Amino acid sequence: MTPRLPLIALGIAALLAVPTAGALDDLATARADRDAARADLAATPATVAVIGAAFPADNATDAARRLAARVRADAARGGVLIESLAADPAAPAPLAILTLRASGSEKAVVAFADLLERGGPTVRMAAWRLTSAPGGVRLDARLVAPWRG
Repeated sequence: MTPRLPLIALGIAALLAVPTAGALDDLATARADRDAARADLAATPATVAVIGAAFPADNATDAARRLAARVRADAARGGVLIESLAADPAAPAPLAILTLRASGSEKAVVAFADLLERGGPTVRMAAWRLTSAPGGVRLDARLVAPWRG
């Protein structure tokens, strides 16, 4: 019995080698497709799909000012403290980009973030982080909103 066991194991390994090689080829193809899609996405600038979603502004500075005013008004209504709010001067022409740091009770900050995302004009958080802070939570976010002249 002992001499047959290694032969059986070798036979099973040979049978499993074919599907394993196919699976590894499929995985390599999927990874190459994913990398190509990421490269295409990085090379293609984001466009605003709906012009009606953009808010009116005279120029990039005016757009950042209007967006900041909306953010401050929403925060004041919700009882959220704006610790810092700064415009990104390198924002592409059809977008206003602000860096936000706000704090307050968890309920108030989450409601504030929800109001920003759902309210009009369209504002999206490109990146955000919610962390614990003394007396509540702190929201660090990068706000992006389209504007039209």
